Amino acid sequence: MNFKYGQGASRRRTQLMLSVATGALAGAMTVSSAAVAQDSQDSGATFALEEILVTAQKREATILETPVAVSAIGGSTMSLAQARDLTALQTLVPSLQIVQRASASNTSFSVRGIGSSTFNFGLEPAVGVFVDGVYRSRNGASVNDFLGIERIEVLRGPQSTLFGKNTSAGVINYVTKAPHYDFELEGELTYGNYDAKVGKAAVNIPLQEDRLAMRLDVNVNKRDGTIDNADGRKLNERDRYGLRGQILFEPTDSTSVRIIADYSDLNEECCAAPFYFVAAGSQQALTVLGSDINGAPDIKDRTTNIDGEVVVGNLESYGVSGQIDMDFESFTLTSISAFRGYRELQDIDTDFSDLQLNKRRVLDQDYDTFTQEIRLTSNTDGPFEWMAGVYYYNQDLSADNQTVQGPGLRPFADILTGGAVSQLEAGLGAPSGYFLANGSGQLQGLFNQKNESYSAFVQVDWHVSDQLTLTGGLRYTHDKKSMDSDIVIDDPFAALDFVEIFVGQAVQQAVAQAQAGGVPPEVIQSTVIPTATAQASAVATNPDFNPLLGLTGLQFFPPAANVNDSFSDDNFSGNIIANYQVNDDLAVYASYSRGYKAGGFALDSAAARVGDFQFDKEIATSWEAGLKARLLDNRMSLDFAVFDQSIDGFQENIFTGSSFVPGNVDAAAQGLEFDGKFQATPELLLTGGFTWLWKAEYKNFPNGPCPAHDTSGCTFAEPEGGGILRPLQDLSGSRLSETPKFSGNATATYRRPINDDLEMFVRGELFYNSTARLSVAQDDRQSQDSYALVGASMGVGDIDGAWSLQLWARNLLNEAYVLDTFDSTIPGGSLNAYIGDPRTYGLTLRFRY
Repeated sequence: MNFKYGQGASRRRTQLMLSVATGALAGAMTVSSAAVAQDSQDSGATFALEEILVTAQKREATILETPVAVSAIGGSTMSLAQARDLTALQTLVPSLQIVQRASASNTSFSVRGIGSSTFNFGLEPAVGVFVDGVYRSRNGASVNDFLGIERIEVLRGPQSTLFGKNTSAGVINYVTKAPHYDFELEGELTYGNYDAKVGKAAVNIPLQEDRLAMRLDVNVNKRDGTIDNADGRKLNERDRYGLRGQILFEPTDSTSVRIIADYSDLNEECCAAPFYFVAAGSQQALTVLGSDINGAPDIKDRTTNIDGEVVVGNLESYGVSGQIDMDFESFTLTSISAFRGYRELQDIDTDFSDLQLNKRRVLDQDYDTFTQEIRLTSNTDGPFEWMAGVYYYNQDLSADNQTVQGPGLRPFADILTGGAVSQLEAGLGAPSGYFLANGSGQLQGLFNQKNESYSAFVQVDWHVSDQLTLTGGLRYTHDKKSMDSDIVIDDPFAALDFVEIFVGQAVQQAVAQAQAGGVPPEVIQSTVIPTATAQASAVATNPDFNPLLGLTGLQFFPPAANVNDSFSDDNFSGNIIANYQVNDDLAVYASYSRGYKAGGFALDSAAARVGDFQFDKEIATSWEAGLKARLLDNRMSLDFAVFDQSIDGFQENIFTGSSFVPGNVDAAAQGLEFDGKFQATPELLLTGGFTWLWKAEYKNFPNGPCPAHDTSGCTFAEPEGGGILRPLQDLSGSRLSETPKFSGNATATYRRPINDDLEMFVRGELFYNSTARLSVAQDDRQSQDSYALVGASMGVGDIDGAWSLQLWARNLLNEAYVLDTFDSTIPGGSLNAYIGDPRTYGLTLRFRY
């Protein structure tokens, strides 16, 4: 089945989307400044872009004054775009790619093509998420709906100097609405297709004039699933809620205390992965065993056939933080203390079929984290501004994976292999049905990890002149991790050594032939056996000679010894920035930055496949130059950044057929980013941006994985310390997976009064992604052609914002596209895919008092 457009249509589509994505601003830039100015003069109009203040350098400043690549999206913009969570944010920030896979907690973030997988709990993110200054150490703690957002800042490139470890690719910085000293009540009610019901409310209560106030935010989001299962279930549903309470206490004019507590809960059956391709051998086995699956459905149909739970689980994230700011004569002292907890339980039918090949997989993951930051920030005028601080991080984490095979796996394997599994049993003298038996698998894979980290940092801004500022920053980080495991595996088939068996069979045949030919026993012992052993060993890892290697795909859980290990890392990261303010409306900058992402342990027994549970740290270095301009009396903003980024020890995650195993490779990315706005008239606002990644590749990846369906040209290698052979290929120079060359967005918002009391608005949105390969192994079958998502809305409301009614649609054209594809857990070369959301639409009522 063909999921791709023809080449001519794809090329025309690409050209069209590129034109649309940048056309609004490009067209605006061609307008004569003199003509626009004359227009304004004739009409007497005075209007400009709204300036958003950001804290990208942990000081409040305008984007023009901030010499880093940063995008800032206000809460009102996200409301208009119906961007309720981070997965929707990427349509507003092209450099940010967000993909949700098996569950909400398996949502990955990448910036400029660099990110981290979430399928191994030992991997920390490369894009750090901070909410009101508090670090969220796993992506699953950041996926619930937004609550009371003031703005979200996306910082691109390494940010380790001020934000610390695990920001080697960038930072997503939430800034929420703080309590204030006026009573305020606001809310939002939405009803949409798929029986979507969304409610949000917030109340701000002053408790003591100019001294004490509180704020409470709450949200509920429920929606039926968007994928139809054969048994009538609706999969990929929404069922989540969250709340956050805050207290602001300002006992004096120079002291501020802000305490925040939050709790969120997700309890969803999500996310289904329909078959994207069904290999012929797999289809034969499925049919013989009575499956109703007949090839892969068209992704437009949004159907699947799964007999068990997709991902039924519960995810709780909660925490409390306290921030104290004290102003002194020459500096401000800031202290942020935080505790965060995370609990997740998943029950998954990992074969995504209507047969019990895998009976179930249960994931139980949790952590508790304490962080403390103390920061001093200068607040005096002069040639030097400085910031210095210390940071402490302590985490206790555990992860347990129980994966049990079902009664259908063994007959499926026998049909798929032409009875090879049964023949092996007989040849090795094992009881019938011993291999791949019902109830076998990983009965326990419990890992406990402790992580303690501390760091110290300093950054100095030297205002050499009114126009030139030089910035230098340095951070020292010490990281220590320890891990122990309790692994129980019952998978005798995965314990077989096919090289040893092949060599043994070859020697037996040679001995039998020699004996039949009358060769003396002493000659057999001294010559025949050593010669046969050497000859067989020389070709035992070549699938052209050793057919048993074709069975390694059925070795799901190889033996894995328990681990009790620890390590520590020390790292210096930093930055150097030169920022030149040409005039009040134009700034240029150049920078060098070095980022750090901690090494760690693969919290999965599948690490035995690569021979090592530990992976090394990731170091990112980036050279960047940027230009930021404000034109036409601040009606137009144009921000450009060009960058060259290298990542040594990039922590790539490889799917082994049953689990994911991280390892270190080298990668590089080069590109150009643009972010622009144009207030064309008092009523019309145009925005647009793009990221052009002309280079995003693995620099050094000699032991890359091979496509599961085709290992021709690959080399089978044994991991250090022995174990299952893996097919490997050199992927150096290959494109990073899930990294489109071009991403862009454009919006147009038209707002005008109807009368003295009412106003109306119309808004259109476009998000475009170019073709992307979805497989680390460079499997040609796993790719997504270029696609565009269109959003639109219109509404009416009180001119002072007391209420509004919005009719909206996302993915208005019902574009069918895949977020990711992967090798099916059932062997044979089939593929499954996670599908993007279909067209959704609804009506939203907002009110404020």
